[in-house]
Formats: sequence, C-alpha cells, structure tokens
Amino acid sequence: MKNRGRLMLLVSTLASGGHANMARADDDNGCRVVICLGNPSSNGGPWAPATCGPAMDHLMDDLRHGRGWPQCKDSDMTVRQNNTPYDPCPAGTTAAAAGGWVAEGQRKAAARPYSGMSGFALAGAPRPSVADMNTGYSYSGPQACVGNLVGAYQVYGDPSDDTSTVSWQNGRDGGGYDGDPVTVTVYDHIVWQQPQSPHAVDVYEAGQFQTRIHY
Repeated sequence: MKNRGRLMLLVSTLASGGHANMARADDDNGCRVVICLGNPSSNGGPWAPATCGPAMDHLMDDLRHGRGWPQCKDSDMTVRQNNTPYDPCPAGTTAAAAGGWVAEGQRKAAARPYSGMSGFALAGAPRPSVADMNTGYSYSGPQACVGNLVGAYQVYGDPSDDTSTVSWQNGRDGGGYDGDPVTVTVYDHIVWQQPQSPHAVDVYEAGQFQTRIHY
C-alpha cells in the first residue's frame, strides 16, 4: 500500500515524541487520525503512542454526535458506515448462521457415519451463534467464527445439555419426544466474538480493509 511506509514513519515520529515535520498533521486532526489508525497492533494500535489518545478520543466524540469522519486530503484512507456489533471474523474463519448451534471438536477415529453425538470428541458444550442463552435466545450474544467443517449430529432437547437424547439415522430415537431435532454442526476451530456497539465504521486504505472501529 503506497502510503503505509509514510504512515509508519509518522507514527514512529509520534512515538518518539518528535514533532519536526509534523506541523501539518498537528494542524489537521483528520491527518492525525489517519496516522494513528496506521499504527500497527504490535506498536499498541490506534490509541498508542500516548499522543494518539486525544485525536482518537476526539474522533469517537465526533462520531457519537454525528459530526462525521475528519478528512485528510493527503491520505488514501476512506471509511464506510457499518451497522454491526461484531468485528470481521479472523482469517481462516467465517461467521456461522445466526441462531445455528455449533461446537468445536473432532470426529472420533473409526466413528460410524450415524453415531450421533457419541461420534465426536467435543471441546466444550455446543452453543448457538449470535444468540444469548440467558435471554431466551434473543439475537444479542457472541458470534461464532468457525473454521473447517468436521460433521454434524442431531439431538432432541437442549443441545448444550449432554443428557439430551441423540437422534439416529432415522431421525427418531423411539423415546417418545415429540419436538423437532436440533442440528449441531461441529467445526475444527471456533473463535467467539463478543458483541460491541452496533455503530461502527470500516477503515480502508487504497481500497483494502484495515480495521473496524465501534463507537
């Protein structure tokens, strides 16, 4: 990205406390915001060094009060509004469907195709993605970012309760339960993201996504 090296140099100048050649950025809050957004996470991210704090706090206050995004004409960074409480899923994962039950685990060696829950070694109890189990499954809980598909099984009852009856190949277990079975999809890796403010902006540099900021 053509401005990355220049932005990193400016961030390094801020971090060292140097202000020569920084008059333009000091006079232009929009450019200071761009400089701070270019600060890599390994160096503390947008709120570090300490000189970035005031500029970022000012940005958050502007966004909360509808004053919009400050501009810096010397930068190729752009922003887009995004109404979501979640960050983008990490590389190698995708967001599971809202309300879908997921579990992290592996299929046991030599497990039969229709062995149900007993055919998987799970790392923790199944959970629904983007559904808060403490509020009647309303869609406000953590989002599951899932890796590679391992398999799936069905249960009758609460999938998070390991005493629920496993559904077999014919879809019924003969136990007399009349409810519909619930499918639990198993993945080799799951990253759970906590919801944040749904007011967010996505930051792009030269058309490439950089970060999402919730305010």
